Amino acid sequence: MSSGAENKFSKRNILYLIVLTIVVGISYGIGISRLSFYGDDWIYIYNYHLAGPESFSLFTQWDRPHSAWIYVLISAVFKESALAYHIFVLLLRWLSALLFWRVLAAAFGERRSVYLAPLLFATYPGFQQQPIAVEFVMHFTSLVLVLLSLRLMQHAYFSPRGKMTLLMILSLAAGALSIFTCEYFLGLELARPLFLYFTAHTHENKEKYSKPTKKMLLFEIPFLCITAFFFIWRIFIFSFTTYAPKLLNALQENFLNGVRLLITKVGEDLLTVSAVSYRLIFSRPSLVPLPAVIIILLLIGAAVLLHFYIYTKFSGGKTEITKPGGMLSTGIALLLFSGIPFWGTFLDVSTEFPWDRSTLSFSPGVAVIIALLLDAAFKPLFFSVTAALVTALSALFQVQNTYVYISEADKMNDYFWQLAWRAPGLEKGTILASEDIPLNRTSDNDLSPVVNWQYAPENRGLHYDYKYFDLHLREGFYYTNPAVSVPVDHTYRTHSFTSSTDKTLGIFYKKGGCLQIIDSTNTGYPDLPDSLIRIAAISDKNLIQTEPETPAQPPAPIGKEPEHGYCYYFQKITLEQQNGNKDKAHALAVQVLQDDVHPLYAPDLAPVVLAFLEAGDIQSAETLIAAMPIGSGDVDYLCTYWQDRLSDRPLNEELNDFYKRHKCL
Repeated sequence: MSSGAENKFSKRNILYLIVLTIVVGISYGIGISRLSFYGDDWIYIYNYHLAGPESFSLFTQWDRPHSAWIYVLISAVFKESALAYHIFVLLLRWLSALLFWRVLAAAFGERRSVYLAPLLFATYPGFQQQPIAVEFVMHFTSLVLVLLSLRLMQHAYFSPRGKMTLLMILSLAAGALSIFTCEYFLGLELARPLFLYFTAHTHENKEKYSKPTKKMLLFEIPFLCITAFFFIWRIFIFSFTTYAPKLLNALQENFLNGVRLLITKVGEDLLTVSAVSYRLIFSRPSLVPLPAVIIILLLIGAAVLLHFYIYTKFSGGKTEITKPGGMLSTGIALLLFSGIPFWGTFLDVSTEFPWDRSTLSFSPGVAVIIALLLDAAFKPLFFSVTAALVTALSALFQVQNTYVYISEADKMNDYFWQLAWRAPGLEKGTILASEDIPLNRTSDNDLSPVVNWQYAPENRGLHYDYKYFDLHLREGFYYTNPAVSVPVDHTYRTHSFTSSTDKTLGIFYKKGGCLQIIDSTNTGYPDLPDSLIRIAAISDKNLIQTEPETPAQPPAPIGKEPEHGYCYYFQKITLEQQNGNKDKAHALAVQVLQDDVHPLYAPDLAPVVLAFLEAGDIQSAETLIAAMPIGSGDVDYLCTYWQDRLSDRPLNEELNDFYKRHKCL
């Protein structure tokens, strides 16, 4: 290769690196500062908060015992900073795409499908959980390690003996660390022989290296031994019920039925990770402002078009050393090998949360095959346009996904600040019980750390003072007969909690509405789940400490206190009413009118109007009600709420007229 050609090659690759950086940066960098912690992030971070980095060695024993090293290292550096974790995962995503490109280029040459595949891999729409950064730092670290191992192996194969030994040691270490840390990228590991074989065939001195030789076999044996040991350890030594070998059990029970189930699942999953996943990029990005949509599409589209224009102009296809069959067979192998952890365990593979996480394993194979299909289907100009369009739409989808998580962070902020306003303190041992939680990226195990961090920020150790229960999951175990107090001894990973069901406080929240403390006096609240109605009799408002020495404050990752809208006054008024401070409640209600704030849902008028009625301020009550249309389905709740709480006072003419106007009489 001439020096001029080398310069062109270098410039093309520098341009591609810039394009790859732009694509990854836009896909996952827009809005990154507004992201929070989600899902299992909270329990990981709270574990650090309670017991420090060294505690992860026990914390991870439950599912991936060899992943502790990642969390020990990064928690010591990033501590409790959400932004630091998100930036780090973004860098890992970029590095994985870069390494994927170099592995493919070494194995299959500088062909246009090799340039497109990493772009598709980096923006793959099936996987939508990158914003769950703390949890998935493990996955992306494992991904980077296996790709680094493959690239080091490729280098080692053509290196002199001394350098080859060092590179092989590093490759073996990275590969072993990757597979034992997280099994998601088993497909890349099992496809290693194909990568090595085609790398040898792509080498400029392929006559020397391409024949299957003793050297190639010797290169593969150590990696095969590591992989074999992993399977033995994972199936026969390490017992973890979520990843039990259900396929083996099904085959043992009924072989033909097991085969049928396997074939059906393989077909459905392959369709999910390909066609179903890419169908998502054609959905309307409702959360991204239209100007941003246009800019993203134009910028990424132009960058990808520019790269492939320069590629076509300077290469003319001459750098496509090998035929595409090798790359296709490798892509198919990646897809099939990647399914082993999910087909062997019958775990779900979906584009819906939370099982979209499974699609990440398939993304390298999907990217390779789609890149090859577009390469085969289109001539250079149409290929470039199609590649730019698919990449831009995929990137836009990931930006939209970021905004979904930003919306979740906003809901978390609203939820926990309202809880802090309404319940500035809680008695130790309190169980917060709810259902239909509108926080779509969390479970009750994830919310318990937030509650404890909010109400006992000084706690250290591994014991919780508070617990959050989703009644959909817990009612059948703890609340089959709410009238009977049941001991609660709940452990999740290394974190424990003990209490009893007589220390339950029911809560209910709809997005945009005011958080409700549920007890026997407000079971008529519209849309209240049956499970909350059933436990209302034991829900005890007295568990709320109305005047604690240090009022509760959500942990910093939840975000700053929001502006004081209607629900702020709602919570403060109900708190004062619980304390019997009617004058303070009325003063706060007057402030509602002065600030001209209104609820989203009519039933949330109830306590504020009550504050006016208790003060005899009927005109102000009418003013507030007049600004809010009240549906017929809300009248019964509002009337019952007011009449029950005013039942001990004389029904004077003014109050009687009020009831009549609002169809309470």
